[in-house]
Amino acid sequence: MFGWGPKMAWLAVAAEPRLVMDALELRDLGSVEPRTGLDLAHFTGDRVVVVALEKWTLVAGKWLFGWKGIAALSMRLGAEVQYFATDRSLVMHRWARAHGPDVFVSDEEALVDERDVFRIAAEWSVDPRELPVVALHIAAVPVHE
Repeated sequence: MFGWGPKMAWLAVAAEPRLVMDALELRDLGSVEPRTGLDLAHFTGDRVVVVALEKWTLVAGKWLFGWKGIAALSMRLGAEVQYFATDRSLVMHRWARAHGPDVFVSDEEALVDERDVFRIAAEWSVDPRELPVVALHIAAVPVHE
């Protein structure tokens, strides 16, 4: 088992990994050991990890903090897209869910913490704290000038 905890942002997308990576303009850098991939995604702003599960493709990394493309990605893929972010040092705990242009966003005024983010992730799709050991890809994020 492997996974990630707080101080991470991630997407859960009900689509094939290649489609998700193409839609996000990610450049696949190949397979990587889970710990190495998670360290790169957590400590850099230019790498994410991509995890393929049965129904869901998870994309995780620091790059996704503040990401706002949930509805556009959902419409482009014709699939459900979920966004999660939690970092107690920034007092940031968010989640959102989109299917097409319809987006449900957590109430930022509500008193929530990282436990709520992981609880919602588990209810909607996947709790990333304990994932089966699967192939993990590292990908470079797009650079737009």
